[in-house]
Amino acid sequence: MGVDWGGRRIGLALSDSGRLLARPLEILVRTGEDLLPGSHDEKVLTRLELLVRQNGVVALVFGVPYYHLSGDPNPRVPLFLEAGRQVGDRLILPVFFYDEGQTSSRARELRPSKKQPRGRKDACDDLAAVLLLQGFLDDPAATGRALIPGWGDDMRPVSPEGRRPVP
Repeated sequence: MGVDWGGRRIGLALSDSGRLLARPLEILVRTGEDLLPGSHDEKVLTRLELLVRQNGVVALVFGVPYYHLSGDPNPRVPLFLEAGRQVGDRLILPVFFYDEGQTSSRARELRPSKKQPRGRKDACDDLAAVLLLQGFLDDPAATGRALIPGWGDDMRPVSPEGRRPVP
């Protein structure tokens, strides 16, 4: 399951059974704006647990914005890493952190534009999660992918911190 975690919304995506293609699943709306999960997220986390069970999810691919568009390191990375760890602990699933590489801005470009009320943006977090998960599925060097059941052990793990952003 791909997870595009945000302060207000969480985009979710699933892969097909062959782990070749990602598809959108759902957008969960959070009530707080803090990146770390808290008591205000109980309803969202309960829904996430249900989706994990219903879809037989074996691992989470958690998007982390390691770099800004400028190429500078993102100082909020530790918050995303901690949020991913907390969610993984809650769901009792392995979490693989993957550079989200500006998936939200790419998703907004791909989503057909609809006229929105002034000041409102069309939520594209599920599409961002699809781009994140598809990037992970397509990356032969994805961190820990060999540890996911069904993938075998022929993949060589690579640290996400060592990855550079795609221009």
